[in-house]
Order: sequence, then structure tokens, then C-alpha cells
Amino acid sequence: MMFPYLAAAIIASIGYGSASVLEAMAARRARGSKIYTHPLYLTGLALDGLSWLASLIALQQLTLFTVQALLSGSLIITILLARWVFSVRLKASALWAMSLMVLGLILLALSTGPQQAAVPPANFTVLLVAAVLIVGVGVVLGYRRFAPVGLSIFAGLAASIAALAARGLHLPADWWMVIGEPLMWVVLLSAVIAMAAYTRALESGSVGPVTAVFTAIEVLIPGLIGMMVFGDAPRPGWEVCKVLALALSLAAGLWLAWQPGADPEAASEQNSNDNQKVVGG
Repeated sequence: MMFPYLAAAIIASIGYGSASVLEAMAARRARGSKIYTHPLYLTGLALDGLSWLASLIALQQLTLFTVQALLSGSLIITILLARWVFSVRLKASALWAMSLMVLGLILLALSTGPQQAAVPPANFTVLLVAAVLIVGVGVVLGYRRFAPVGLSIFAGLAASIAALAARGLHLPADWWMVIGEPLMWVVLLSAVIAMAAYTRALESGSVGPVTAVFTAIEVLIPGLIGMMVFGDAPRPGWEVCKVLALALSLAAGLWLAWQPGADPEAASEQNSNDNQKVVGG
């Protein structure tokens, strides 16, 4: 039955989008290292963790294309919450883009059929360990040298590795035994690398290009590899629908990445500046 896994992916998407706004609210109330101990930031971080666990559950039965595309829908949650929390103004075109993205994600979910248990090749774990180490070294060497878009590429690659490792991971009946699974450590390490590179890219780069590159890579690369390695496939007869749905949701998501609400912290600062202008006449 696909519904519980689709629900897990949707819950993860909502959680990630909500966490972004909570963390932005913390950034508005604290500065420097104090942000990392602010209650709102810690709440957002906890929500990120729960969302990640939900995505792991979803990846047990859904294709990588489906899960990653659904997770990219967190942009919609972020923008809508930012509009409410920070009074961000949205153009009608943004609302249309969100509608199209939702339509694409719904069609993508409908086109997903039951997947067989993921059985990765014998050298799959070794290859992923090597990949995450290479990407990690690249991020360390380029942390202060690479342009924001370059760092977002590395962040997307790390997120792709995390998704592939999660797809190949088998959750044991006794959940605590998962700590003995090498792929779990690959997931954790690559997730940390992705977060560090993405955060660094946002420090000096525009949220639109950075998020767009990150989103495109984390959807397309694991999705394509998932088809080749795990045999991820759409429901019979829905092949064309899945391709069109993926293209629609990805295009709308990339466009939304350039909207003000995609960066709730910047939106909150802009809103504060606008209020000061009004007060100051």
C-alpha cells in the first residue's frame, strides 16, 4: 500500500518548509552564535530531524524521483508561511506557479507504483562511501574559495548521495540496530556536508540561484541513478505522465526559488525595512 509512504514524504516536505521559517525567525531575533541556541532555531532543527526520518520511511517503498520531488515541495510551505509570518507580498504568477507545482506533484504521486525492495549492487556501499568522502573533501577545500553556485552544486551532490544511501538502506525491525548499518552513516555524513555547503552558499549568494541549483541536482541525479541501480519505475501505463509531472513540478519549483518568500530571513529583513520607511515617512 503506497499511501503511508506518500504521506511520510508529504509530512517530510511540510516539516522541512516549516523548519526553514522557524530558523529564519530565530535569525531575526538573535545574531552570531546565539542563533544556534535560540528556542525557535532548536525547534526548527528538531523538525528537520523528524522530517528526515519521515523521508527515510518514504524511500523504503517510493522511487527516488517521487520522494525528492515531493521534498522539493517544501518551497511552497516556506513561501506560504513566510507570507503569513513576515507579511511577504506574492505576485499572482507565484500563486499560479505554486498551483502548477502542486498539480505536478499530485500527478507524480499518482504515477508511482509499488516498488520492489531495494537491492543495491555488491559494491554500492563502497562507491557511496568514496563519493561522500570526495564531496566532503571538495567542500572543505572550497569552503572559502568556491563561488556560491559552486558550493550549491556540492550541496546538491551530497544531498543526492544521502538520498541514494537512504534508498538502499533497509530499516531493521529493531530500529536502534540501524546504527550498525554503514549506509546509515553515509546518510548522516552526506546530510551534514550538504547542510554545511548549502548554508555557506547562502551566506554570500542569492537564495534563488543557490536553491534552484541545489533542488535540480538533488531531484535529477538520485532519480536517474535510482532508475539504473534500483529499477525504480512508474506505474505501468503512466510513464509519459510521470515524465511530464516531474518536468512540471521541477520547473515550477525552480521558478519559485527566485521568489522573495523562498528566503524567509531576507523577506523578514525587507519587511522590517519597509516598515521603517513607512514610519519614517
